[in-house]
Amino acid sequence: MIRISFLPARLCAGPRRWLLVGLLGTLMACAGVPAWANADDGYTDRLVTEFAPWVGSPQDTAALVQSLQSGQALDPGAASAGVPATGGLGYGETRLALKLAQATLAQEGVTQPSGAQIQAALHGGTLDTANGPKTLAGVLPQRAQGVSWGAMAQSAGLSVEDLIPPKSAAPKKVARKPAKTKKASGKPAAKAGGKPKAKQAASPRKATPKKTAK
Repeated sequence: MIRISFLPARLCAGPRRWLLVGLLGTLMACAGVPAWANADDGYTDRLVTEFAPWVGSPQDTAALVQSLQSGQALDPGAASAGVPATGGLGYGETRLALKLAQATLAQEGVTQPSGAQIQAALHGGTLDTANGPKTLAGVLPQRAQGVSWGAMAQSAGLSVEDLIPPKSAAPKKVARKPAKTKKASGKPAAKAGGKPKAKQAASPRKATPKKTAK
């Protein structure tokens, strides 16, 4: 994942700030995560861990993530009931959509939303607020119409730091240990073409002549 903490402060101020936000959103959605991330349970688990306190339960969060990534409605009456106007999303886009929906509702004073309120923030609809009903354009319809992630983040009051995933959002790489090779047991093989050494036969002792008496 690309880090921007080393960038000078002047690059994160003024108009350049939101240019950086748009660039960051594009990188997170396209290049920040491998293309096969949708099928990786590690990424899904991290989204569930991050957004379950906001959605309400790990089960509802997992269904919502699956709905956004598959582009299909799953559970009628729940947060995952809407059909994403964008089609299926990748890991980075799924996180951005949830983060923007969360910020949109927070602007209206809703921090523990119902399934219907999450649908309104994501797919568009009417939201009941303290000041009366308010119509939300929806994060996904705006994205489908070409509105950039950076522009929506600016409208939702998010900063560059808010868009950066937490450290736990990327699955850790597990270092694989090299396979141990078994040592060959037994005696070393004889050299090719070598003849086994024959044991030398004991040489016969010379017989000494016996002395005869004169």
